[in-house]
Amino acid sequence: MITWMQKHRKYLVVTIWISTIAFVGAGFVGWGAYNYNTSRAGAVAVVGNTKITIQELNRAYTNIYNYYQDKLNGKFSREQAKKMGLKDIALNQLINETLKLNYAKELGFTTLDSEVEKALENTKAFQSGGVFNKDQYYRVLRNIQFTPKEYENSLKKEITLRKLDNILNLSVTPLEIETFGASIFMRDKLMTKIIKINDADINISDNDLKKFWEKRKKNYLTKKSYVLSIIKIPVSFIQVDENETKSYYKKKRYNYTDKDGKIETYEQAKNRIIQDIQFKKGKVFALKKYLALKKGKVKANDKVTVYINNKNYPQNKLKIASVGDVLKPFKYEGEYIVAKVNKIHMPKPMDFDQAKNIVKKEYAQVLKKGMLIKKAKSMLSDFNNGTELGYISRDDIKKIKGLNELEAIEFLNQVFNSGKKEGFKVFDNKAIIYKILEQKLLDKNKLKTYNNLIKKNVTNAKAAELNQKLLKVLRNKYKIESY
Repeated sequence: MITWMQKHRKYLVVTIWISTIAFVGAGFVGWGAYNYNTSRAGAVAVVGNTKITIQELNRAYTNIYNYYQDKLNGKFSREQAKKMGLKDIALNQLINETLKLNYAKELGFTTLDSEVEKALENTKAFQSGGVFNKDQYYRVLRNIQFTPKEYENSLKKEITLRKLDNILNLSVTPLEIETFGASIFMRDKLMTKIIKINDADINISDNDLKKFWEKRKKNYLTKKSYVLSIIKIPVSFIQVDENETKSYYKKKRYNYTDKDGKIETYEQAKNRIIQDIQFKKGKVFALKKYLALKKGKVKANDKVTVYINNKNYPQNKLKIASVGDVLKPFKYEGEYIVAKVNKIHMPKPMDFDQAKNIVKKEYAQVLKKGMLIKKAKSMLSDFNNGTELGYISRDDIKKIKGLNELEAIEFLNQVFNSGKKEGFKVFDNKAIIYKILEQKLLDKNKLKTYNNLIKKNVTNAKAAELNQKLLKVLRNKYKIESY
């Protein structure tokens, strides 16, 4: 999937317009220490006379990161984000939007305060019982780290861009719908065969493995880690009475919502309220321990080694900590923890024995892929005894036996985009060879069934193409300085 996203990221910049509110409740994501020069009054770029701030870049990055997290069911990592250049994608998206905002301003497009108010009123995340709720609005903005002014300015930009995009929408002709539909619903009569390589057939000598490691040993590093002395301060012993919990709920009820965003009743939220009050009261005890540890009046006898990206510990504090620093109290499960940094182990290249298991897996994968390619080419030269699948279209994912859904999508994309009568597709642990036996260009029934969807896709494709051409012109029209 990451390979696919890297390949198509230039289209993603155009097609993904993500509203910040789409990810209410998702955590703020940063890429760590950034290299952009922020000395120019907090700007990372200037387009025309319009600055792009580091805050805007952080939010754009967070939105796109959370988008991929959602699409990949939480399996999108910072390493993958770095690999595909996500911060550059975010900056490029902002530059493109700012180019169009400059152009919209030149054309005389404006967004009235009344239009912003209407958009706020119609945003479900700000509604309680179907009606705009001011307290709910402020609570949501706090969650996504926006001030009302910042959010309303961003909304004003979004509305302005939408107006500009509307005039770029071109009408769709029947011939375009039929041509696009023929491309989408083209059907190929396929013959396929799955190829696999047994792990037992892969022979790896220590000598070959060591040569593989030698060329790549800079890639195999130990994880940065911190040796901490810690003091645990439990809060469960703190007594909380009914009056306190009811009063707290009355003031903070908007913080207690269910998975659908509805405010929970007092009884539903009671246990969480008690714990929140306990943590609030317990912070006093935790701060006293923190000061005592910092002044050397108490000792932290428990030791723990924490590796980088351990989400249970405050990585933002650890990243800037030095040996001897005492971290301010942080929550961990049902208690506070105060920690002193004893040692910091920086990443360093692993020796061969340390890296051996990791290297072996990677080398085995390289060998397996090479063997699959060789075997697929050999079998394809005289391929007549595969499984006939009948007529297959792009959306017949479940008809490709032996491949999971994602693999089937990638395979069918290759079949219909390559323009070749036969070929093969290699995956991590298998390959599939195919031959097109016959072809039908247009399925009239599917064209009729999916007419609206096809029309929407044609409209989007034409708008995307026009958008790319417009951006190319605007990049020559307005000066861009990126810091």
